Amino acid sequence: MTNILETINGFVEDYITQLLDLFDTFQPWIQALILLGIAIFVIIGLFVFLKKFIKLFLVLAILGAIGYFLYSGGYLDSVLGGFAALLG
Repeated sequence: MTNILETINGFVEDYITQLLDLFDTFQPWIQALILLGIAIFVIIGLFVFLKKFIKLFLVLAILGAIGYFLYSGGYLDSVLGGFAALLG
């Protein structure tokens, strides 16, 4: 596992060094604009991720509730009994 991390670190380290060297050549106000743009991009991405996660959670909760009611109501007994007969 350590070899994989060292390989990734060695591969990415050159690009990070080049990016930071380029970033240091900009004027401070341009650096501030770049950091502001990255911050806005990260915040928007976070909200999009949360929105999709909440939708996924709601869909899974609804499907779980439907499955629970089908199972607890005995509607799946014939289907599950058929599978048990096939397997055993």
